[in-house]
Formats: sequence, structure tokens, C-alpha cells
Amino acid sequence: MSTDEPFHVPCMLAETLRMLEPQPGEVLIDMGVGLAGHASAILETTRPDGLGLLIDWDASMLALAEQRLGPYRDRVRLFDRNFTELAQIMVEAGVEYADLALLDAGVALPQLLDTERGLGFQGSSLAMSIAEPNDTRVADLINHAPETQLRSILAITQDKRRSKLIARAICRARRQKSIEASSELAEIIAAALSKTGRTSSRHPATAAMLAFRIFANQELDNLKAGVRAMAEALRPGRGRMVVLTYHSLEFRIVRDTIRDLARGHSVPPWLPEPAEARPLIRSLVKKPLKPSASEAATCRSCRLFAAQAV
Repeated sequence: MSTDEPFHVPCMLAETLRMLEPQPGEVLIDMGVGLAGHASAILETTRPDGLGLLIDWDASMLALAEQRLGPYRDRVRLFDRNFTELAQIMVEAGVEYADLALLDAGVALPQLLDTERGLGFQGSSLAMSIAEPNDTRVADLINHAPETQLRSILAITQDKRRSKLIARAICRARRQKSIEASSELAEIIAAALSKTGRTSSRHPATAAMLAFRIFANQELDNLKAGVRAMAEALRPGRGRMVVLTYHSLEFRIVRDTIRDLARGHSVPPWLPEPAEARPLIRSLVKKPLKPSASEAATCRSCRLFAAQAV
């Protein structure tokens, strides 16, 4: 894939740049660089000496990002790591604070289309791993976990009835033969949910497959830790951060984490505020921003949160 091809248009780029207001010489930390659409635009603005610490858990995505970032190679450092390790990454890079921090929580299209990963509905495996395509954790889970455990995982995105229907269908199918691919799993889920009589423009297995992916990659726990880590990394009084979410579970995690970081504690509002409360950030938006009508269809669910260090 040539770096000259317009193979990736990042979601809400204009809004991201407006919220971050990148300036020449500033330090950027991109927590999930993906195809580097956001990072390349920010690094262009921070010329001539703005530094970028660019992180991605997926080594193959980092390799694609490196292609796109060729013009900035002398100003970037790439880290094939989970963004929850940000504090250690900054120590290794010799960077004390970030002026700009970005976390795009979405899964990139090449990851979804990679059949060997099994993240999509046409997958040839059941790896469902963002970081390690050969991981067999979900395959083992689907084929051997008790029905009660499957229901518990499905409850991440499904109501009780749907969780029960899907879990039972999976157990029934695996007694006939091992479930080897995400395409098989999607068919089993779709058939189970056809009994509910509900229709949607989305593939009927979307939410259930998301539950297994979230579980396999610990996505919600990682997201919460990542938002806190990036807030703690900001330059006091000046650093700015943006987080992009794509579904309601991510939205709630980010909303609640930013709220607690802005309050300096997580004590419920009906209880006295703790004396040791120490706000780290302040929100830059009253409500998360939505994409404009001109954005790609894949960006419609995107919501942008922004905050600045206090």
C-alpha cells in the first residue's frame, strides 16, 4: 500500500485539530496511532521540531502508520505497546509531559477486514485479538466455556433474553462440530436472534460479536486506564487531550472518567467532596461533539471528548 494513496480519512479531524490547537514544537502522544491520519496532520502543524510518541498495540498497524509518517520520521518514536503503559513509555522516551494527547478508541478498517483475525463477520478464524492475530483465546472460549460464562460475556452488550438465546445456540452448535471461524459464529448468532423478531440495518450479530471482542481484548478496562494515563501525562495548565469513541460503552467509560478526573475524585455527588480531591483536567466541551454531515458513514457514531490540564 503506497503512502500516497488516500487510504484513510480519520474521523472528526477538523474538530480534533480545533480542540487540540497544536503549535510548533509541541509534544504529541497518540495513544492508538492506527493509520496515522490524525497524527500526520498534527505533526504537520507542530513543525519543525514537534515530537510525536506514537503508540499502537497492533504491530501490523504500526508498520502501516510508519509508511504514512515517512516525512516526519526524524520527529517520531513508535511503540508497539498497549497504551496503558504510557507512563513507562514516557520514561523510556525521556519525555516529562505531553502538550497534546489523542486517543482514538476505534478499530481500524484493515483490522476488521483481516479474515485471520476474525474481528469481522467473514473471518476465517476466531482469534478476535487486536494485538496478536494468532491468539486462540476466543476460539477456546466459544467452544469450551460453560453456558453461564457465555451469557455473562454477552451481557456486556445484550439484554438477558438475547444473552440466553445466543449462549444456548452456541452450545447447541458446538456439540455438532467445533466453531472455527467468526463467519460461523455470526451465522449462529443471527439465527438465534431471528427468533426475537427485531430488525435493524446492522448485521444482527454486531452487538454480540462486539461483546466477545471487548472481553478478549479487555477494551473497557484498558480505555478507562488509558484516559487516566493521558490526563496525568499532560503538561500542567496547558496540555490538551482528545478522545474519540464509537459506541455507547466507550462513551460512558470516557464520559465518566473525564468527569471524575475533572472533579478530582469519584465520590458520588450526594456525599461530601473528599479533602484530598485534586482535579487534573477541565472539559473543553459542554457535550461531546458529533461528526458533521460530510463525514464518512463509518464515522457517524463517533463522539469527541476534549479536555485541558489544570
